[in-house]
Amino acid sequence: MQSNNIRSLVFIALFAALFIVMSSLTIKLGGSFVPITLQTLGVLLAGLFLAPRNAFLSIVIVILLAAIGLPLFSGQGGISTLTGPTAGFIIAFPFCALLVSLAVGAFLKSSLKANKVVAFIVFFIIFELFSSLCSYILGIPWLMQSLDFTFQKAMTVGFYPFIVGDALKSLVGTILAVSLTPYIVYIRTSTAKNKTEETSFHSS
Repeated sequence: MQSNNIRSLVFIALFAALFIVMSSLTIKLGGSFVPITLQTLGVLLAGLFLAPRNAFLSIVIVILLAAIGLPLFSGQGGISTLTGPTAGFIIAFPFCALLVSLAVGAFLKSSLKANKVVAFIVFFIIFELFSSLCSYILGIPWLMQSLDFTFQKAMTVGFYPFIVGDALKSLVGTILAVSLTPYIVYIRTSTAKNKTEETSFHSS
């Protein structure tokens, strides 16, 4: 059990670091308060490889570090970043990672994962829904409130420019998921805190 805890901490730290790196790769759109980053890919990968609790914690750790002033979100940090126009997206990310992990875990327990075509479709849907689209549920209303935008303005600035990029990131995640399924199962099993979860992965 102690080795599992140590392994969990290592992977939580690893995916937190990966999320930080992906947050630092930024493209600013003219006139947009929401930069293009690989953050949702980092969220996706945390949810794919880690058990739900660990996936959630890996992103929460980054938010806490940013809260004390470390410039971890597109070179910015501090409370002002966590209450600024993009704060809704940032707050949503841990929950997105959690939902991705729960959905991936449920799918990996099914026999359908052996069918590559079905697996490709299911993984893509999971990633598109939970790592990308779910972040807009908090992100868009926060953008509206923070900048006094109408819904249409917020969608124009914070959603429409990112649709294609989100789909591409989901596609990258899907290719990795289908290609690395046995390794994903192993990592999720070896870092699972809950023995029941470990057993269910081994038996799938």
